[in-house]
Amino acid sequence: MTSSLIRLYPTLASPRRALTFTALAGVLFWFLARGLGNLPPGAPTIFDLQLAFTAEKFQAVLAAWGEQNVRAYINGMWLDFLYPIAYALALSSWLAVLTHRPDRPPARLTLSLFAAPFLAALLDYVENTLHLLMLAILHTTPPALVLLASLAAAVKWTLAGLSILAIIYQARTATSTNFTAP
Repeated sequence: MTSSLIRLYPTLASPRRALTFTALAGVLFWFLARGLGNLPPGAPTIFDLQLAFTAEKFQAVLAAWGEQNVRAYINGMWLDFLYPIAYALALSSWLAVLTHRPDRPPARLTLSLFAAPFLAALLDYVENTLHLLMLAILHTTPPALVLLASLAAAVKWTLAGLSILAIIYQARTATSTNFTAP
């Protein structure tokens, strides 16, 4: 796994690739947001569903959304299986662009930060699969599955947030280094 990341790291250290993956993630996000655009005013958000943690809260979100919006969420889920790889590639590309040094391999911390968006995407797939399982196949919300989906979502958001903070830090460091007077 580490050797695969080491090989992928310089490949993604391209501003053009980073911009392309960011644009793709942006377009997919727009389509996903549009799919939930008909929620009733004041209805719980997708974040409320993702971080419900209990079957009761999960069911309350679904009830507030209404049957039509739950069906729209299920029908649009295929986009949410494309989105994780797009945001993982975008975030990892920016991290690689900002930290890549052609004369040396990435440090362990750098490689860990580079891998974090891919782990977030994997957890997003776990969450999405569990939501589909509960809503489209089982038609019930077992507490253990709701908890597992919510834990996956919480760790996913933590990793994505850390990745974004690392990008901001690296960008600020690169900017201050490039504009410091000799």
